[in-house]
Amino acid sequence: MKRRKVMALAAATALSIGIFPHFANAVSDREIQEKRDAINAIRSKQSAVQNKINNADQQIQKLQTQQKTLSSEIDKLDLAVEETSGKIRSLSADIQKTKQDVETLKREIAEIQERIEKRNEILKERVRSLQESGGVISYLEVLLGSQSFSDFIDRISAVTTIFEADKQIIREQQADKALKEKKEKELTDKLNSLQADLKELEQLKQKLNEQINQKNQLMANLKQKEQEHHEMKMALAEEQELLRKQEAAVKYQLQQLMEKKRAEEAAKRRVVAGHTYSSSSSSSSGSGSNDTYSGGSSSSRGASNVPPVASGAFMRPANGPITSGFGYRSFGGGEFHPGIDIGKRGAVVPVVAAADGYVFRSYLSSSYGNVIFITHVINGQVYTTVYAHLEARLVGEGQAVRKGQVIGYMGNTGRSTGPHLHFELHRGQWNPAKSNAVNPLDYINF
Repeated sequence: MKRRKVMALAAATALSIGIFPHFANAVSDREIQEKRDAINAIRSKQSAVQNKINNADQQIQKLQTQQKTLSSEIDKLDLAVEETSGKIRSLSADIQKTKQDVETLKREIAEIQERIEKRNEILKERVRSLQESGGVISYLEVLLGSQSFSDFIDRISAVTTIFEADKQIIREQQADKALKEKKEKELTDKLNSLQADLKELEQLKQKLNEQINQKNQLMANLKQKEQEHHEMKMALAEEQELLRKQEAAVKYQLQQLMEKKRAEEAAKRRVVAGHTYSSSSSSSSGSGSNDTYSGGSSSSRGASNVPPVASGAFMRPANGPITSGFGYRSFGGGEFHPGIDIGKRGAVVPVVAAADGYVFRSYLSSSYGNVIFITHVINGQVYTTVYAHLEARLVGEGQAVRKGQVIGYMGNTGRSTGPHLHFELHRGQWNPAKSNAVNPLDYINF
């Protein structure tokens, strides 16, 4: 009895394998665990990206605080420059007034000079008169030639007056010369002093302007750094969005695997329980997630240019020559090219999915242009393919696609220098550093 039960169970198991050939490729616990591990890895990356975003926010706030401090310093310098400029204007007005005073002084000096010259003539005439008359003797002769005592007194008074007049002329002459020299020196000193002050203030203003230029340059550098941090934050936000989409895609795949596993286990239970062959066959036709991939594989537009579905894990995504390979380029500063470029040969060139997968990102990027990201799970390994610079996208986010299905058309959108398809293949999740990028030529026979 026991032997018959064992034989029945073995026959049922064999029957189940014969009826459900896909049981040979049944979903394993390892595949499910791999999906869960992939989700945890994506979440870990999301956490790391969020930390980077938080750090970028802190750097931006720090730079903004530094800008405020510098702005306050620049305002103080502006006030100092304004004050210095006011002093320069005041000194300039003083210098202008001094120059006018100098002009007035020149006229006064000219008048004094004219008086001095006239006195010189009088003195010269007196000297000549003295020389001709014998000097002091002529005065004696005048006195001795008086006719009376009264006349003598009158003559003494006249001589004394003449003599005092000569002395007065000399004193006035000396006073005018001293006054002239004093005024000239005073105004010259004042003008020199003002000009020295003006030169000093102009140097101070130049120094302050240089400081302002330095501060403005530093402010420009800080603003540039802030802009760079904003751009980095935007890139991180885009990466975060991609990771979120990837997590959703892997969750969807995990759900499909678990549903498929439950269906397989239910089918096995039905076989073991003694269900008929026909009911088992009916159950078999209703299970399996790959049925959603059945149907046409191309659009009528450019259908003749669709590459044929090839064997292997991946197929070529579009027809056309490879115009740029994977790796570091010999031009453009030797930058790293994380994929291959396929040139456009024809008015309409369809782009197809390189393998069965799930579209987790389909949007217009500033760099990639119209771009589609597809996640694939092949033999338990997660892969990501990227199709960039498309003219148009035919699939949206959350859509399952099959190998060879037309997903868009080759174009020239984004940062592209000509019509082509930029195709990337990543062993694992996509990331901005492209650290998971692999050479598509190692996986696809072109």
